[in-house]
Amino acid sequence: MRVGVLGSGQLARMMKLATQHLNVSFAFVAEPGEATEAVHGLGDVIVADANTTAEQLYDAMGQPQVVTVEKEHVDVARLEALSAFCTVSPNPKAVSITQHREREKHFLQQLGIPTAEFASASHPAQLKQAIEKLGYPVIVKSCESGYDGKNQWRLRHCADWEQLQQLMENESLDVVIERWVDFSAEVSLLAVRTVDGALSYYPLTQNRHVNGILFTSQAPAPIASERLQRTAEAYLQKIADALDYVGVLAMECFVVGDQLWVNELAPRVHNSGHWTQQGCETCQFENHIRAISHLPLGSTTQRCPAGMLNLLGKKIAAPERSVPGSVLHWYNKTCKPGRKVGHINVLGLTSADVENALRQLEATLSTTQ
Repeated sequence: MRVGVLGSGQLARMMKLATQHLNVSFAFVAEPGEATEAVHGLGDVIVADANTTAEQLYDAMGQPQVVTVEKEHVDVARLEALSAFCTVSPNPKAVSITQHREREKHFLQQLGIPTAEFASASHPAQLKQAIEKLGYPVIVKSCESGYDGKNQWRLRHCADWEQLQQLMENESLDVVIERWVDFSAEVSLLAVRTVDGALSYYPLTQNRHVNGILFTSQAPAPIASERLQRTAEAYLQKIADALDYVGVLAMECFVVGDQLWVNELAPRVHNSGHWTQQGCETCQFENHIRAISHLPLGSTTQRCPAGMLNLLGKKIAAPERSVPGSVLHWYNKTCKPGRKVGHINVLGLTSADVENALRQLEATLSTTQ
């Protein structure tokens, strides 16, 4: 089996590393100027620009049986064109919907899945009107290319709007405006769906962000209950079935009272599922490749309570010295402020053990980052 991956970052890297025991080879597609050090030595790397045809790309990848993505911000027209030569999983429709916040929110509304009240805008006058309708505070997000806190603005009062208006005065607008959600926790659910529609779920994961970037994840989510898990699974099954989805799909949610409100979807393996590498019988990366390659899924059963801490901008040396049993995953990326360059997974006999381990790692990082 040969798999082509659009993208050359750490998620592509971890898909390869998780499936070295399977008979799968990889080709990674990078855009001009895109960093490729994360996948160096793990497969063929192809640089494709706007002039590269689908047939040329398919041949350069070594004629893979399936093409997948490690990020949602890819050229959907390219995915559609590649569909003439091989299977594309997830399908172009799923990527198109989930790469654009307005399309994604309308899709969720059509399915009857709760999300924050929102409006959209394409010029400053519409944006101002939407803010007046929703009332402060609001979150303004670009419809595309917004991740890890980028291209997102929290407006608490009129002065914030005036600053944003100046910033966007000469920029084209394509944004959604969301009413601020007073949530008690942020959680995510990952599922993997096979070609024949069978779904397996990982446990709900509780996430903590710093400056819009995921910092820690813990599973099972301390706030989770059996009812909350069932609700999340029902939402994600409805979403995956409607998209005819194949592979790992991530759903990020707010816990609001005793309800779940869906915030965002990701058509790929996800940062909040990195803990599955040590914490589950089969990690998200292996199961994604299994699903798109028509191989039987591995068990998503959790071995024990687990957690993950992102390394942002700097490497931590020998984390197992401060937290015995912790496992470092390094991405071979150049360190830059705020950049995800690795993560540390921790396991514990109890959730309290995991919380303590994450706190110890944070304390260690505070002296090195």
